[in-house]
Amino acid sequence: MKFVNRKRELEILDDLDQKAEPQFVVIYGRRRIGKTTLITHWLKQNDNCLSIYWVAHKSSPMVLLEKFSRIIGQSMLSDIPQGMLFSDWEAALRYIFDLSCKKHIRLVIDEFPYLLESYPAIASILQVLWDEYVDRSHIMIILSGSHYHMMRKVFTSGEGPLYGRSTSDMLIDEIEPKSLHSFLPRYSPEQIIETYSIIGGVPKYLEMWDDRKPVLANVEQLLLSPVTIFRQEAVFLIQDEISEPRTYMAVMESIGNGAKTPKAISEHTGIRQNHIGKYLSVLVDLGFVRRLISLEAKDYSRTRLGRYELRDSYFRFFFAYVYPHLELIEQNRVKRLMDIIRSQQASYVGKTGYEELCRRTVATLGDNNMLPFIPDRIGRAWSREAEIDIVAVNHSDQVVLQGECKWTSVRVSESVLDELIRKSKCQRLLRTYHIHYALFSKSGFTKSLIRRAKKDNILLFEGAAMNPV
Repeated sequence: MKFVNRKRELEILDDLDQKAEPQFVVIYGRRRIGKTTLITHWLKQNDNCLSIYWVAHKSSPMVLLEKFSRIIGQSMLSDIPQGMLFSDWEAALRYIFDLSCKKHIRLVIDEFPYLLESYPAIASILQVLWDEYVDRSHIMIILSGSHYHMMRKVFTSGEGPLYGRSTSDMLIDEIEPKSLHSFLPRYSPEQIIETYSIIGGVPKYLEMWDDRKPVLANVEQLLLSPVTIFRQEAVFLIQDEISEPRTYMAVMESIGNGAKTPKAISEHTGIRQNHIGKYLSVLVDLGFVRRLISLEAKDYSRTRLGRYELRDSYFRFFFAYVYPHLELIEQNRVKRLMDIIRSQQASYVGKTGYEELCRRTVATLGDNNMLPFIPDRIGRAWSREAEIDIVAVNHSDQVVLQGECKWTSVRVSESVLDELIRKSKCQRLLRTYHIHYALFSKSGFTKSLIRRAKKDNILLFEGAAMNPV
């Protein structure tokens, strides 16, 4: 996989590696997010000490032990006879811990959940050895895995033997949107935003994307193809974490189709409303869904002004267009599905990727003191009467920025600003604050709006690059 960015993650690993104390690092994140690429790239950059890198897979404990023993023997350890097999897992790991008392060693076990699934006692063995050697070892253990739920249960749940042993937990997430151009150098800024709205910043997906073709051509040939990884990708990602995912997928489909509240999700799925909370709690905990709070709320911890949305761009697209139309794909009527996607593309991009990137722009401006105030929170606001795309608020100073995003082929006119002002007056809390307004437009603004914006200090951001006007 192509290695892009990850500067922060590399710096964290460097800092941990240079500490005098032994380190127990847990790296987790969804499949195809680039965990293995990050680790192997870092090891190649830091080859100044002995590193043992091994990838577990689904097999029996003895087969895995044989392959692990072979890796140890290939790691330039002169006192290990060629082809030697350790008698058991404790003997193999104890050998490494003994050696780490004399020299700095990095031990990396990738896809650790497969080993744990095959041989559950490995967690207790690691715990015993870590506790025994922690005061005299120079080891850096890195355990990596894609099974988010299992990794968290082992290391962050009080039930697991390795609870409290890790010295650092690293969640590897998608790459930053600004790095997409490194994968897609031929694409325009508009095409980058369109692609981000569909597959987000997952490195493997971006690596498969062909920037010599239009965005929708990639959608048809990759996401709707019966022969690519995307055929069952969403199902596999969910099954990695949930053994019986059918009901959870129904909940995710309802969210993808616009149901945002427990009541709406219940009506869409037929699941009783008093049961919906259980499924939503699991999906939020696994990172598939996120709960949003309206910044109009007075008390974020107790408010009922909460909504749910799919956290991942690929899941949003899959549950909006692919999963509800599987019969069209099965019937080889992909052209019909593409007509549906094409007709809704602009509104979909505007409400997903473009809106999110606009909020990120506001956050960056606020962090760099380029707004009229420093916001505490950035998100959205809604009530029964109105919804506002972008809200940045400082409650202590009672000042707020409210904004609207338009991903259309026409210039934004004064009517959009008037509508934003009208909606801001529908709020109970934020309407009493000092309000600043901002507009984002893919295609720019009319001359009359630009004149008015200069007169009334309205912030305008133009184009996919969101340049200030």
